[in-house]
Amino acid sequence: MSKQTESLPYRPWSLRPTVWLTGLLVIGMAGSCSYCIDNVGSPKSIENTTFCAEYLAQGKLDSAEARCRLAIEFCPKCAEPWNHLGMIEIARGHVDRAEEHFKRSLSFRNDFPEALNNLGFVHLDRRNYEQACDLFKQALEIDPGYQIARRNFATCLMYTGEPERARAEYLKCVELDPDFCDCKLGLGALALATEDFKEARIHFEGTIKSCPQVPEGYFNLCWTEFQLGRCASAVDACTQALVLNPDYIEARKNLTEAYECLALQDGAIKTLIDDLRNNPGDPELHFKLGAIYEDEQLWDRAVNEFQNAYKLDPNYVMAYFRAARVLDRMLRAEETIAHCQRFIDLVRDPKYDRQKNWCIDRVKELQFR
Repeated sequence: MSKQTESLPYRPWSLRPTVWLTGLLVIGMAGSCSYCIDNVGSPKSIENTTFCAEYLAQGKLDSAEARCRLAIEFCPKCAEPWNHLGMIEIARGHVDRAEEHFKRSLSFRNDFPEALNNLGFVHLDRRNYEQACDLFKQALEIDPGYQIARRNFATCLMYTGEPERARAEYLKCVELDPDFCDCKLGLGALALATEDFKEARIHFEGTIKSCPQVPEGYFNLCWTEFQLGRCASAVDACTQALVLNPDYIEARKNLTEAYECLALQDGAIKTLIDDLRNNPGDPELHFKLGAIYEDEQLWDRAVNEFQNAYKLDPNYVMAYFRAARVLDRMLRAEETIAHCQRFIDLVRDPKYDRQKNWCIDRVKELQFR
């Protein structure tokens, strides 16, 4: 993802946004100086403000600054060029200077949602969460449809330890625009913060489906799959993130760890196979091997090992359940029903109630399709 897109990357291992120009840039400033105090925007001020925004989007910071300075000469109290100067300083890494420019912009137009959002982002980077949240909230009160501010507000709430409020804002953001990928990423990041990796995977897969060219979706999925022990899937996701952005340093680091995980998992498979050569009648070894195959989405091998386990021990209830779950993923409905019914008939221990309820519900769904 380039720095010119309106998105805030999420890095799940730190759960803090990287300070990029992204999330700050708002283009389309023609007629902006209608908000000037004591000044009426001349055609020259509007023209230079527009060129400033365009150069900023292209990463030509010196040219953008020169145009913004010209715009200010024609309209000293126009809010937009001062806001752009702040964004230029953010891109240069001069956060203190950026803050001054955002404040100057707001002094000329205190109801300028972009400047409020951008000043909030400065405070978010400094971990001044109370100030940041307040500024994002002000921006939303002025413009409830300002998705970047809503995303930032939700992220700020997440950092302040208010996950339910954060979730509500992210969901509202997705409701307003189902394809706004940053808020789907936010929902995933929120799930990661609570170590709900399965929910996180759902959100990151949804991000990839809506925005297949956004590397952050694959990067976060890589991390999530790694946490779930799905090493091969983690390798695939991080590899795709690097295809989209070869300079993605975090993805490259995570890919190395995913390969190490895969090597260990391959070693575990080799060890189990060696053990099975010596103890082919051990159902527990077959079950463990099936579980690794399931994690790696090697469905046929997984089913085969789970079936080996319950053939050797007809009362091995979890072997029936795990086989049913994999068969369901393979869309083999009749076999799923048969394995679930066998599991339901055998299981007695209340600790398996969750699995039992899943099987009961799944059998009903499959039988009445």
